[in-house]
Amino acid sequence: MEIIKKVVVKQILTEDSKQKLQEQFLSRQYKLTNELKQLEFVLHKKMKETTDPKYQRSLQESYNKETAKRKDRIRQIELKLGQLEELELGAELREGTIQMIEEVNEGDNWDEIMKGTEIVIKDGVVNELRAGGMEDDD
Repeated sequence: MEIIKKVVVKQILTEDSKQKLQEQFLSRQYKLTNELKQLEFVLHKKMKETTDPKYQRSLQESYNKETAKRKDRIRQIELKLGQLEELELGAELREGTIQMIEEVNEGDNWDEIMKGTEIVIKDGVVNELRAGGMEDDD
């Protein structure tokens, strides 16, 4: 019988991976900043199109919610950029989880099967496979 099991994927931080992560964070930050500008432009355009105070208030509330979401994401990215700067090369970063299929037979040790498995990546290449690694709580 086959079961689906979660596997933790980690990345070893190298100069290349650190630079790629920084570029990804900065790219997301730039995109969110542009979205904020676009939202402001759309708000002003819509406000000019209507004189209904109720509708204008509704627009303003929607605008405030959307900008708050994006500003929060920008703050999170800034925090991640700061944390990335502090990390030493060789540190392991959790990338996420994937699913794998594992064969289970009668007589197999269930505890061994359910021990966490980790895949460790270094510069885009599988560097290590770890059985009995951290179990995923997701």
